Amino acid sequence: MVFSGYRQKEYSCLLVYCCLAVILLAAGPGPPEAAAEQNVLQKNDCAKCHPYKVQILTEAGGKHATEIGCLDCHPQHPPKGENTISPCTLCHVGQPHFEITDCLHCHVDPHRPLASLRDPVKPARDECLSCHEEPGLQMSASPSRHADLFCTYCHESHRMIPACLDCHGPHLSGQSEADCLRCHQAHQPLHIVPVGYLPESFCRVCHKRQAQDLAETRTYHGTVNCSYCHKGLHPSVPSCLDCHDRPHAGEAYRKYSPCLDCHGDAHRLVVPREK
Repeated sequence: MVFSGYRQKEYSCLLVYCCLAVILLAAGPGPPEAAAEQNVLQKNDCAKCHPYKVQILTEAGGKHATEIGCLDCHPQHPPKGENTISPCTLCHVGQPHFEITDCLHCHVDPHRPLASLRDPVKPARDECLSCHEEPGLQMSASPSRHADLFCTYCHESHRMIPACLDCHGPHLSGQSEADCLRCHQAHQPLHIVPVGYLPESFCRVCHKRQAQDLAETRTYHGTVNCSYCHKGLHPSVPSCLDCHDRPHAGEAYRKYSPCLDCHGDAHRLVVPREK
């Protein structure tokens, strides 16, 4: 039989296809192990359907991106399996923080566990103190309005430290954030221990009567800085003998034991005391 050039080419292709079909049929479907291996997810498969998740994991996943892979947390995929999300406790064990059951209450997105830390409208306290023990101890030792608040009332995001002046007005016009911290600590604001040099104006704005007395006295007490006498935990009241030793004869101390029986008030000394 004679074919034209075109028909001959078509016939040749048909023969090739038939031969391939015969070979494939003879080979059979192959061993079950090979077929099963083809159905197992590989780590590169996830990005094909979930490019956004892989992107945010790469950008902000932390150890979730560098130390584990998608398949460590998502071992199966529907419809081949229902074990699609492993519990956090599969990896996170051995610390009090990991005993808190609702991880997603704070870690909103496991693909960026720290960058998405808590939704601002959700209150959190025990969750925070399970890692940050020291602030909890400070607030328990020195109760204050701060100790009654949820941690997230001030810390709107993880490691975010608000300024005192975001909520509080200064005692004295012109005071800065650094000035607040000379006396107050955020987690125990009523535990006042002045640090370093403290201008007299910082004390006198709250202690107005003492300030007025010091302004009117003509004694040396009117010239010294408040923190020279009042050291340590506020309020502190020093003994007169811390500075003055015993300037009078012994009989005077036996008759008038407290110095201020005669001298009135340390901020407005009177000599002698008026009868």
